[in-house]
Amino acid sequence: MAVLMPPDWAGAALGMWHELLQSASGPGGLYVLAALSFAAATLIPFSSEAVLLVVIAAQPQHTMLAVLVATASNTLGGMTTYALGRWVRHWQTPDAWRWAPQVRHWGAPITVLAWVPGIGDALVVVAGWLRINAWACAAWMLLGRSLRYITVAGLAWAL
Repeated sequence: MAVLMPPDWAGAALGMWHELLQSASGPGGLYVLAALSFAAATLIPFSSEAVLLVVIAAQPQHTMLAVLVATASNTLGGMTTYALGRWVRHWQTPDAWRWAPQVRHWGAPITVLAWVPGIGDALVVVAGWLRINAWACAAWMLLGRSLRYITVAGLAWAL
């Protein structure tokens, strides 16, 4: 009797991640960086910083362009998450609502923390749900995300 084994999801995910990083080190690395930075800012959890580091290592002459691409794409992804919060009126998740008082109190400036793993997506979704000014949220997210990527690029050059 054959025993059905669950697929090796961890192995498959690791293999896919390896393929994406290899693609990022090639000539289309900036396109891969843009797509993955956008996706990383939505509800898909993975590290766009790793992709940025691969692109910088493969194309050091394009470091500033890579930082700009990652920042712009990640901010657009964050605004997609913000829009999700605006469109989903009856959305309730304990993690998101836990942050509602802070988002209501601080307003758009709290979205400067949108890049922080674990809380960033919740802050942005709640900001959208509360209908905090989208332009102000975009500006604060852009600031936080750009500082993060500049720091990562600076550390890459320092090492």
